[in-house]
Order: sequence, then structure tokens, then C-alpha cells
Amino acid sequence: MLTSTFNKIFFFGLIFYSLQLFARDSVIDVSGSIQSGYKLYDHYSFSPYFNQNNTQEFFSVARIIIEGDSYDKSFYELHAVQAYDYSNVKTGVGGRSTSMLLFDLSDDWINNADRTAYSYIDRANVKFSLQDLDIQVGRLATSFGKPTFWNLFDYYGSAYLGQEYKAGIDALKLDKAIGNFSGINAIINQQNTLISSGSYLENSAAQSYQWLGTKEKTGFLLRSYTTHRNVDYALLYKREAEGYRLGLEIDGEIGSTNFYNEITYLWDTEKISMPSTYQGNLIKDYFMNVLGASYRFNNDLHVTAEHLFNGVGDSDNLDASDIRYKNGVSTSLNNHLSAVLLNYEFTPLLIGRYDMKFAWSDSSTQHNFSFTRSITENTDFNIGGQINIGKRPNGISWQNPDLQSEFGRLSNTFYIELKHYY
Repeated sequence: MLTSTFNKIFFFGLIFYSLQLFARDSVIDVSGSIQSGYKLYDHYSFSPYFNQNNTQEFFSVARIIIEGDSYDKSFYELHAVQAYDYSNVKTGVGGRSTSMLLFDLSDDWINNADRTAYSYIDRANVKFSLQDLDIQVGRLATSFGKPTFWNLFDYYGSAYLGQEYKAGIDALKLDKAIGNFSGINAIINQQNTLISSGSYLENSAAQSYQWLGTKEKTGFLLRSYTTHRNVDYALLYKREAEGYRLGLEIDGEIGSTNFYNEITYLWDTEKISMPSTYQGNLIKDYFMNVLGASYRFNNDLHVTAEHLFNGVGDSDNLDASDIRYKNGVSTSLNNHLSAVLLNYEFTPLLIGRYDMKFAWSDSSTQHNFSFTRSITENTDFNIGGQINIGKRPNGISWQNPDLQSEFGRLSNTFYIELKHYY
């Protein structure tokens, strides 16, 4: 407890010292957003997962952003977030995962059966520019890769609580430019890696077996990139929670259509047996590949299509795949999935979005839709939802749900949301 408190004080002290140091010769920008909304989960009839027909959730998230730079030689940012969530059941919503954080800069000040409220520092970092080298340290957001649905180069999580801001991790990031079109990226951070010694927890909230065997290690990412004849190439090496991953990305255009391909291979995984009566291992060495294309029409319609091959997916045993998915070691239950995204600007103030995912083995589909209407210059109104179509589970417990399809296991959701930026 004492060590955790000291770490927080030290981290906050470093943040405010940096702000004071750079504020002398820089302009400070203060901005942020407030979003509130309502979400309805429409459940299907399956008692091992749901004890009522629907779940309602009210949520509100406020974010304050402080940014500044000093003559393009240094840059800093600080994101502070306050979130509140109310639901008619225990949602499990709480502070974000700390698996890649050195310091837990959060406070769950309400954690009841139907209400949660918490605050946390989502980003706090300083960036220095030295000729062709950028050095960034602190809690920062980082992202690589081109795909929209399944980005194999992006292993640092996604936006938290449905926000457009990606969650930060505690890391050191180096960006070295080599010429005009080539360079190297390096990231060093802490991460929890899976080890073979441990046990499973029967997690009724997640409705899955959760592996508890982890060990803190230093994570490392190295990415090199270049452009040759208008085609972008990138190589990736990364230490992951499951093992080591190599990747290749190619991104270019043929005519007016953009094509891209990502392929990765994970190896040197720990041998962790599946829980209970399940056969095989939780993780294994495997390939993944995403092939995609995008095209923008003259009428402001933007179309993106992707296909995923997931080597760790198991279309013949979806229950085992679901355990891997809920342990964060797989992106899908099946081996082959395809997706299409349509983005259309009806007017400058009204934007519509629709995407569909298709699982080839069981023919289940997922449909996401949203409409964003700008009410004022700084305020947006969103309405949308997700509809999942496929065969429903027919098991007798969540330990053995007997899943029948990729998307048939999921509830339908609908939401309305108001966002204000300042």
C-alpha cells in the first residue's frame, strides 16, 4: 500500500514538474469532451448467460486534455478521465486494465452492485524531438497497422469505454527517421506474460475460465518501415503476453483502390492445458493474416472490405475458442471471417456508418450501424446498435455452453449518446 502511494506521488510529481518546465516557453491548450448516453442490451433466452430479458445501462464520461509544445522541440499531454456507470445488473464495468501500467493512477470511489464511478489518468507523457529522433516517455497511446476490423500490428488495446481516444500504456517510445520515407519505431513497456504455472478461475462475471498464471516482464516492440515505388512496407517484432510475434505489412494502391495485407506468426508459446474436460492447449504457435481493400467513391461513399484468417480459431470447437477469446489470446472463434464497412456522408452534418461481419463456418453475421448528427459546432448526437444473427447456444451451463455460432452467442445492443467537445 505504501509503495503504491509513493509511486503515485512520484508519478504525479514528475507530471507537474514537466508541465511547469515546458510551460515557460510554450502555449498550453486545454480541451476535452463530455459524453452521456443510454444503452439497451436485448438478450436471447439462455439462462446460463442471462437471468432477464434485457439489461439497461446509463453512462457518462468526462475527459480533460492538457497539451502544449515548445518550438516543436518538446511536447506534453495529460488526459484525466472521470466515468460513471449505472445499470440494473452488475455490469463488471470498472477501472481499466493495469496489465501494461507501471502505476495505478485510478480511484474507484463507487463500486456498488448497480453503480460504479471512478477516475484515472489515461495519458501523461512528454515527447522530445532531436533532429530525426523523437523520444516519448510516460503514459502514452500508440498504434500501428492499417486494417479497420482486425489490426494485427496493433497489440496495445483499443479505445476504452467506447471513446474515440485510445487507452494509454506506460512506456518509452523511440521514433527514428532514416531518410524521407523510412524509419524505425521501438517501444519498451511492462506487460503481464502468460506462464505455464498457475490455475484457472471460474469467473462467473466473465462466464469463462480465466487463467491466473502470469508474470511481469519487459515488453519490447521493434518496427521498421519504408516506401518503395509508392508501396509501403513494414516489419514487426514484438514480445507479447503469449509469446513472440513476427509480422509483415504491405500497403499500396492499384488505380484508385487501396490494398493492404498483414501477416503475423506467433511462436515460443507456453504450454498451458485447457481447463476442465476441454482438450488441447490454451495457446499455441500459429499464423494470422488480414487482407483488405478500400475505395472512396465520388459521392462521399467510402467502402472497406477485409478477410481474416485466424490460425488459433477452432470452428469445430467453439466452446474452447470462446475460452481463448475471453482470455485475450484470440481475436475470433472461427478461422475465417470477412467484413465490409460502408461510411457515407449524407450531409456535412449527418454521417452514417454500417458494417457487417460474416463467419464462414457457421454463416452467422454481426451488423453494426450508427448515425451521427452534429447539433451544434461542438455537440454531436449519436444513435446506433449491433444486431447479431446466428444459431444460439443450447448448453446447460456457462462452463459448457455448447456454442453453435460465432455471433449467435452475443446479445443485440442499441444506444443513444450525446457528445460535447470543448
